[in-house]
Amino acid sequence: MRGVEQIPWLYDLMMRLAPRIARWRSELVAGAHGRVLEVGCGTGLGLTSYGADVELFALEPNFEALCWARRRDDHDARLVCATAEAIPFPDDAFDCVVSSLVFCSVPDADRGLGEIKRVLRPGGRLLMLEHVQARSRLGARVLDWIQPAWTLVSGGCHPNRDTVAAVERAGFVIEADSFRARGVMRRFSARPGE
Repeated sequence: MRGVEQIPWLYDLMMRLAPRIARWRSELVAGAHGRVLEVGCGTGLGLTSYGADVELFALEPNFEALCWARRRDDHDARLVCATAEAIPFPDDAFDCVVSSLVFCSVPDADRGLGEIKRVLRPGGRLLMLEHVQARSRLGARVLDWIQPAWTLVSGGCHPNRDTVAAVERAGFVIEADSFRARGVMRRFSARPGE
């Protein structure tokens, strides 16, 4: 079954109904510089937010969404059909990797984060916007309860995944001054640990 995340027009509609996400996404990519890889660019809604000074690459596993991204790309980004778990670039290739509402749906998040760490240059940064497991006991129970059905309907999204913990487990250090939280949303930058 194809989920809403694999239907480009429906995904775009859902994102337009959430203007706060677009604002957070713009604030997230404002920190991107140099050679940048966006992991999971979807239909390319975020591609227009990058500054002219970045050399932009983007990957997306859904070919139909990637075609939509190509039509709205105004940066001449190099778009690649690939997954986060198998990034087709050499080690130390990027100054910055951006991920926005992606790791809730990556089947093997630990492997994907390992790949990001591999392609980041020493001193590089991961910029991430994600929704995570609720902090309250009741909220966490609700997300755990709806997760199987939501994952099926959405095409892979796990609303109860603790991506912040996964990022730290993968050996990244979250920059405290960058960390923003609102409800289940998190925005932050992280650097590979020593």
